[in-house]
Amino acid sequence: MPKRNDVPTSAYRLLLKNGVTFNHLASRVPYLKRLGIDCVSVSSVFDTSDAGNGRRSFDPTTLDRKSGGEQGFARLIRALENAGISLLIDINPNQIPASYENPWWRSLLEWGKDAKYAKYFDVDWSSRLSLPVLERPLVEELDNSAISLVFDTAANVLGISHAQNLYPLSPPSYATVLQGLDSELANQFREAAAKAQPSHPDQFHENLRVIYGRSSVSNRLALADHLNRLTVDISSLKKVLTEQHWILMTIADARKHLSYRHSYDSLYSVGANVKDPDVFNDFHKTALELTKLSAVSGFRVNQIDGLADPAGYLKQLRHATGSNAYIVTDKIFLNGEVQSEEWDVDGTAGYEFIAVASNVLVNHAQLPTLEQAHATVAGVERSRENHYRDAKHAILHKKLAPELNALARFLLQFSPADIDELEIRRAISETITELPVFRTYPSDRQDHHTMILQTAGITRSTLPPKIYDEFDTRYQQLSAAVMAQAVEESYRYDRGPISVDEITVFSADAKRPVEAFHTHMAQKAAMMPLGMNATSFSYATKFGEDARMRLLALTESPANWIQCVSDWRIRFAQNVKMIEGALVPHPETEWLIYQTMAAIWPPQLHLDDQKSLLAVQDELTGFVIRAIREMRKDAFWTEVNRPYEMAVADYIGSVFLDRTFLMEFADRMRPYWVAGAVNSLSQTVLKMTTPGMPVIQTGSETWDFSLSQTGAPDDAGFEKLSAQLNYAEQSPFTNLLADWHSGALKQRIITIHLRLRQQYPELFLRGDYIPLQISGIYSDHLLAFLRRNESSSCIVAVPRLPFEAVSKFQEPFMPIPAWGDTTIHVPETISSAVFQNVLTGETILPGDALLAADAMRDFSTATLIAD
Repeated sequence: MPKRNDVPTSAYRLLLKNGVTFNHLASRVPYLKRLGIDCVSVSSVFDTSDAGNGRRSFDPTTLDRKSGGEQGFARLIRALENAGISLLIDINPNQIPASYENPWWRSLLEWGKDAKYAKYFDVDWSSRLSLPVLERPLVEELDNSAISLVFDTAANVLGISHAQNLYPLSPPSYATVLQGLDSELANQFREAAAKAQPSHPDQFHENLRVIYGRSSVSNRLALADHLNRLTVDISSLKKVLTEQHWILMTIADARKHLSYRHSYDSLYSVGANVKDPDVFNDFHKTALELTKLSAVSGFRVNQIDGLADPAGYLKQLRHATGSNAYIVTDKIFLNGEVQSEEWDVDGTAGYEFIAVASNVLVNHAQLPTLEQAHATVAGVERSRENHYRDAKHAILHKKLAPELNALARFLLQFSPADIDELEIRRAISETITELPVFRTYPSDRQDHHTMILQTAGITRSTLPPKIYDEFDTRYQQLSAAVMAQAVEESYRYDRGPISVDEITVFSADAKRPVEAFHTHMAQKAAMMPLGMNATSFSYATKFGEDARMRLLALTESPANWIQCVSDWRIRFAQNVKMIEGALVPHPETEWLIYQTMAAIWPPQLHLDDQKSLLAVQDELTGFVIRAIREMRKDAFWTEVNRPYEMAVADYIGSVFLDRTFLMEFADRMRPYWVAGAVNSLSQTVLKMTTPGMPVIQTGSETWDFSLSQTGAPDDAGFEKLSAQLNYAEQSPFTNLLADWHSGALKQRIITIHLRLRQQYPELFLRGDYIPLQISGIYSDHLLAFLRRNESSSCIVAVPRLPFEAVSKFQEPFMPIPAWGDTTIHVPETISSAVFQNVLTGETILPGDALLAADAMRDFSTATLIAD
């Protein structure tokens, strides 16, 4: 583990999306400096392409021109340097645009397996490169003149144009295209194509540019006319298409057969073969140059489990960056996984903290009551495990079927003649579906592959090592892709409360959650104390961090919540429709509607604010529509069903038109919102003080009741945050508590702790983590620990399971009588120290037994510091 002194003490996550540019980011730096941030983590600073499903793919060679290019990036770097804030940039070696704009991919389209960059990607060249770009079958596209032959003067190539995209023709096919055209331009094109070499594609394009530029207008028009005539000659056009290294196909066909390894769920992103040294160097050239700038501190590596050899890749990256670079991965730990000692990184992006915090704040004793009620409403009696397997199975056989089929065919080559490919495919599917983590690693790999190899009639010893390694690499990448989709998609939506499953899958320890929390934090302090702690993940978490905390509060009073849902379903029963024999919305979707309303309802929303009310309705409707598409619970169709979705939207509309109901809804949910706010404050303090570097998602320093896919705040949003910070810093805690709905209270807590971390960096980055024992009648409702190094100590205490204590009050504050004799036992080594409460300024002499009521007399969490 690096022992350098320049590790950031906190990070702020900024996204370059929805029109946000480098200039916008630069303008936000002064506010971040005031907040107490010393590192900015940016989603990606490289050129972007649409990868589908709301995703983007990145060209690692070019700074994002849409965001301001070099000039804008230089302005951002200068602003960060002046503020003393470092920059952490995303890289994703498992995701490059599979588009013409990517010069590496373009070389494959033009030259096929002989292309200069052919080894940069995993492509099965036993057939032509499949391009999933057609909405209709090729014959229909040809009949409707949707495909045309052109000479593109920007790219200087002959190509096929379709839907504003260009697909270059192979140079040998120029002879076919230009056949019958006798002109100086055509003859020179033919000659240039005949001499073209795949090792020098740029020279070929330059030759075509010069030839075309020198030609007469009459020759250019003759070429254009010739290409127009070929375009309407379907027979000739088909002949040209058959001579290419690629084939245009529909997205549906590509789901059955795709000749390249695509990036997780996007057919328009392709993974790079960064295991090859040349590919690694070219991919990282620009990124590594950026680390030479003083403001760029390192990398956040995305989709790490999708690489052929994660440990080997990270070793390469560390060697290239040197020991001073700060490197984290987006690795998500499942089912007791821990950081591999082979990974030369500072830690992860911190998503495991989402699970750990939720696990200690949820009421495990009453969660089964909530889950049983949800299962009854949903009409299912299946376990979480079974549904999880069903989701992985569906993803594997629908979205990733090409990779599954290709892996089965690969093994079939080495199998006895009587072996059925279907059986091999089934064995691969079963093992991946049952695997509780993203992928296996060398220590447990052999046993896991045994069933697959036995089914294929093969043993490990009969396969050449190179062949086995190729099989294993393909298997691991496919397994990781399936799990990534399972984490992000369908099975998260159809359980209640959903938040219990966000990033956790099966990681919760229901029997001893406090002990599990302490164990995890002690392990993190020992193994990766410099890794991050995050409470949001833009794709895999469906709710903002504070919306999730409200949902956890539902588990503290499930009977009341269940009655609420029942009452509301009865109230709006007349708005449920019947479409093709199915209830619309499905009862489970009704549960989801009310649960989501409870999670995202703005605390300051007034029912006479029509504009804001409509915004909440639109956000809720969009979320529920995405949910029913993904979870397929309501799906008696194979694709989008507009009448069904309209009926769901109408149901939600009827709910929002009933103002009497909305008043009742807010009144019945208020206790959950107050308890949820206490949960949020506990989570915030834990993120700031436990081992790991806290990451603040854009805008989440105030209340974050957002939903997935919600955009980042614009400039006006940051101006509001800046003004609120002024208010938060200048107001007494009693005022902020009374005005807790504004979110200034949370912002004040965060800025105090961020500055504390800057004042005591070694204590919070590398200090020991020591659980503190608690006794008393309400000991189950308190979590406390000590951070300690040679020079400083910090006692932290936060409440948990607060619903009963705060449900009758209007503010997120644990009343003093609620603690009774609950006591925090302080180690003898610090019992005589003088501590200061960093939130209230109060001086505290804990002795060997600190009453919770004394530690949290003025606020519901305590952070006590002593030198």
